[in-house]
Amino acid sequence: MSTRGGNAQASNETRSKIRNAAEQLFAQEGFDRVTLRRIAREADQGNVAAVQYHFGSKQGLLAAVVDEHRSEIDDRRAALLEGLHGEDPDLETLIGFLVEPLAAKLDDASGRAYLQIQAQGLSNDEMRPATRSLVGRISRHLRPLDDGRPDAYRGRFAVLLLFHALADRAEAEQAGRAQRSDRPAFVASLARAIEGLFAA
Repeated sequence: MSTRGGNAQASNETRSKIRNAAEQLFAQEGFDRVTLRRIAREADQGNVAAVQYHFGSKQGLLAAVVDEHRSEIDDRRAALLEGLHGEDPDLETLIGFLVEPLAAKLDDASGRAYLQIQAQGLSNDEMRPATRSLVGRISRHLRPLDDGRPDAYRGRFAVLLLFHALADRAEAEQAGRAQRSDRPAFVASLARAIEGLFAA
């Protein structure tokens, strides 16, 4: 292996270790309480320079953690939307497309950490293409307020409900207070709650 290839591999491994350590710390202890020094120590790095070299700042590290998951979620939503083959689905189906890719994040430690980080409300609300398309489709099903204006808060309430419910579920499954076997019932109930909020 060439020195350049070896250096690139080592750099990628270092970046991955830092990202993984930060993800778990942000989820367990909260973004504001975790220092770059602590992240470096958990990632077996000698000092914070490695973290800053790869991510620039703690905010840059958070963005890297969140963006990786958002890309995966958006890819899954894109596949679900493509499966419609031009059909115009009902609100229940669209809410399922919103909830299910996020609920799949409960399957592994990294995904559960992402849900717990998102429940902290730290990252921006920038949407990926498929998610933006899905939200647009959902919005066409929503009734305006009595005076004809769109409800500016309903979407925000749905996002809060979605991430806090999933983060709570992640914590419950980790602690053994909830079993994976009853997760489908939880996901269905969460989807119904969000549909009810949107349909109100």
